Amino acid sequence: MRVKVLGYNVFQKGGTSQSNLNLVEALVDAGHDVTYVNFVGFQQRHLQTLKQAKEGALAGAQVIAFRGIQSLLDTDMLIFTRESFFNMASEVKQHDAHIITLGEIHGPLAYLSEETDLALEAIDAVRVSTPAIAEAFKERYDYPYVFPMYVNTGHIAWQPKSHNENKNLVMKARFEDEVKDISYALKLMRYAVHTRDVADIHLYLQGYGPALELYEQLITYYALTNNVHINEVLPKDYVYLSASPYETLGFSIIESLAEGQRALVYPGNDNVLHDIYAPYHAVDFIAKDLETDFETMMKVFEKTDSSSQQQEDQQQYETQFVTAGYADRLIAQTTEMADTHKIQVSALPKPKRSAKQQYWAGQRTRIAGKIKRTIKLPKKVTHNVWTQRASRAVLLTEARFKRLKRQHGVRQDYIFIESFHGKNFSGDPKYIALALQRQHPETTFFVSAANSFVDMEIRSYGMIPVRFGSRDYIQAFDQCRYAIINGNLWDKLTKQKDQQVIQTWHGFPLKRMVNDLMNPEERRRQAAQFKPRMLKWDVLLASSRQYERYVTSAFDLNTHSSLRIFPYGAPRNSYLLRHQNDAIERAAVQEKYLFTKDVKKRYILFCPTWRQGERERVSQLDLVTLLETLPSNYEVIVKLHPNEGHLYPTYEAIHPRVHCFDNAFVDIQELYLLADALMTDYSSAMFDYAHLQRPILILDEDTETYQQTIGFYFDMAQLTSIQRVQPDAVQVANSILQTTNVDHSDMLAQFMTFDHATSDEEVAAKIWER
Repeated sequence: MRVKVLGYNVFQKGGTSQSNLNLVEALVDAGHDVTYVNFVGFQQRHLQTLKQAKEGALAGAQVIAFRGIQSLLDTDMLIFTRESFFNMASEVKQHDAHIITLGEIHGPLAYLSEETDLALEAIDAVRVSTPAIAEAFKERYDYPYVFPMYVNTGHIAWQPKSHNENKNLVMKARFEDEVKDISYALKLMRYAVHTRDVADIHLYLQGYGPALELYEQLITYYALTNNVHINEVLPKDYVYLSASPYETLGFSIIESLAEGQRALVYPGNDNVLHDIYAPYHAVDFIAKDLETDFETMMKVFEKTDSSSQQQEDQQQYETQFVTAGYADRLIAQTTEMADTHKIQVSALPKPKRSAKQQYWAGQRTRIAGKIKRTIKLPKKVTHNVWTQRASRAVLLTEARFKRLKRQHGVRQDYIFIESFHGKNFSGDPKYIALALQRQHPETTFFVSAANSFVDMEIRSYGMIPVRFGSRDYIQAFDQCRYAIINGNLWDKLTKQKDQQVIQTWHGFPLKRMVNDLMNPEERRRQAAQFKPRMLKWDVLLASSRQYERYVTSAFDLNTHSSLRIFPYGAPRNSYLLRHQNDAIERAAVQEKYLFTKDVKKRYILFCPTWRQGERERVSQLDLVTLLETLPSNYEVIVKLHPNEGHLYPTYEAIHPRVHCFDNAFVDIQELYLLADALMTDYSSAMFDYAHLQRPILILDEDTETYQQTIGFYFDMAQLTSIQRVQPDAVQVANSILQTTNVDHSDMLAQFMTFDHATSDEEVAAKIWER
């Protein structure tokens, strides 16, 4: 039989490339006439290099580069090994209805976008990895012509050996954190090295991809430069670690087992890897709980398997994966399903993109990428304000053309979220998004992110990060029915008539803003800039009538007659009210930020307000003296204002019991829940924190000066339940230790009247009704 196999790039390392090589070898060995079609163009030297690196690779097969539909014809069977290629099946069938088409699903179903055109009406059969995946595919796509069969693992030679004790972890993967979750492995390393004091543990990462920079940054942030090694020589003995949320097989796991290594495997959110590897003695499973996984890992490091256990594992592998006549069995299963799947070629729709168009699109993308990699412009050009403006202009023009081309309304099940212009994922937008996610699980959330640290946080909630100001950012906003923000929209975004902008703002206005500023010149300047942005809002949240009065004056809301005020409270504070006395949630937050669970620890959260002009420290208060005055179980968490993030290294290194985090990781509501007392100056943090009925201290350092230059909406002396203290370490320590009972009820009744435990759910429901 003539068989063609279409793959993306067999010259690129990875599990799919290896399985394609194995498939071609099996087909050739079975006597079939095989042509491998590489979607990415290549040169003969690439082929020679591959054959030298992998003996026998593609031997006996013709290897050609994809050039369009003609590359896929003149065959009896065509195998697509990438889901994005399935849509070429219609065009193939329209040219030659006798060609049998097989689609192979190599990626997890969870990562298969609903927008991907699988053209199943033109695919004779689909192969997936396991019976569970087959059933899930049938149900999701209402497509019965699917069968389970593992990829060919012919390259693996089982070589059992004695496994020596070691503390080496190895991960081999493409560096895509949303797919491989290597960041969790780095958190586990941080916990092992710095919380559990295991200094001789090492993690070796082998791979390439877009998350390399993220991993390098995390290694530095977690102080793991002596323990984590990227693309270095692997040790002789190690434990393979897989943390992927979803996998269909995990070639590197099998390869490691075959080499006589042990493996630590996350079973997968869909439990697929548990189903595959549970029978193996050499495999243990992690749960993505730091404390539990650390204990499991340390036991695995000390484990050794008997020769009988290794033999049993080898027998399990051979039973599970070694299939006699693999190629003929694959062809037989496909042909059998093709005989029952009667495809009406005349009824097949015309492809949205022809094979030739896909070829040219791929060429353009690769050429653009090559130019970007090879031509490095100096920073004085790339960072030049005019270069950046020109780049943004191109993106915006492109977005307008695409918007006109789509010519359909925005989608209600697409929601755009932005907290602090993408600097972190927190505040009301986050908690509204989580409520909407619970109420409408099918909804897709695009969340603004300023950097890869914020990406990590967003992905941990099953949402999609989009880089602030990028092409993806503009396109995501254009598609969304709702935009939920706590600052103003980026001025370059164009709000469409069917879109709703939900403005939550950020915190209670203690300090005067915009139209209420004391300085007349600054007031006029800010008001002129603010008004057109305010007029884009459709809804504004309110936490009390007092709040509503202040923001109406500050933002001149009376000039916006169609603006709707939602008097349902601040969704961010529902988290505090629900978990106020929740020891389990507090322990989870403690582990997230401090990599420990210690109920004896007491934390003081210090939230200083930003001052204009750069400064070397945020307060006159001596934090080291404060800690030396307090009992040894007290620690300080410094939450810097985003505009003073440059001080992070200073405060992180000041004392072992002072903690400071990169703002990209921080949700301050979680730090409130962790803190036993709040220390601030003029931050609106005091109003949210009051819900917890814990001590609040106001540092009285430059109150009079601040009142004259910026101004307050009311005299803070009215807040009788909070303590005003001088920046004296002994006085502050005494106030913290002596304050046992507080009652912020009067403060909450006046300023946070509407807040309640289900504000997030109520606001989410009201938004969805609009």
